[in-house]
Amino acid sequence: MKKLPYILTTMILIITGCQPKKLDEKLATAIILEKNHYPSIVDHNIFCNDPVHAYTIFKSGLVEKGFVKVLQSKKFGDTTSFVSFTDAAKPYLLPTPKDDKRYKIQRVKVADEEFGAIAEIRIMSSDNKAIVTYNMVRRKNVFAAAVKNGLRDTVNHEVYFIRTDDGWQLMDKKSEIEFLSF
Repeated sequence: MKKLPYILTTMILIITGCQPKKLDEKLATAIILEKNHYPSIVDHNIFCNDPVHAYTIFKSGLVEKGFVKVLQSKKFGDTTSFVSFTDAAKPYLLPTPKDDKRYKIQRVKVADEEFGAIAEIRIMSSDNKAIVTYNMVRRKNVFAAAVKNGLRDTVNHEVYFIRTDDGWQLMDKKSEIEFLSF
């Protein structure tokens, strides 16, 4: 009778310590969020010295909204950029590497990408591999208009899971053929 608490404690640790054999939506979501650190920022490069890119920015409506200024023309030898940003654009400007600054490229935030939902979980016949399809939702801001071909509202992703002795783990990006032979 004195050993009963020890036996119960051991049994509880064994039962709760075991990883689930089946990959469900809740577990897959937790692993994906932990590995990919969502929400994330979607950025876009604006080439401030490129006249073609300046025209795209001009047509996007950002000038009328007061976020950017675009030069219509400039004289030969003038080193000012075609595109410049106003104070209203400061919350959307991201840190830009030195090499990009040298070529007058500015990174801007165009959307926040958040985890949407699991669309499908396909467990392989061996029960130790799974392919999970999920979608991401993008919350666009005003600079999304600067992306030439537009920005989709949702993006689908496919990830590969494998069950090891430590439980289900998300594999690094591999092709499906490599995954099946693993």
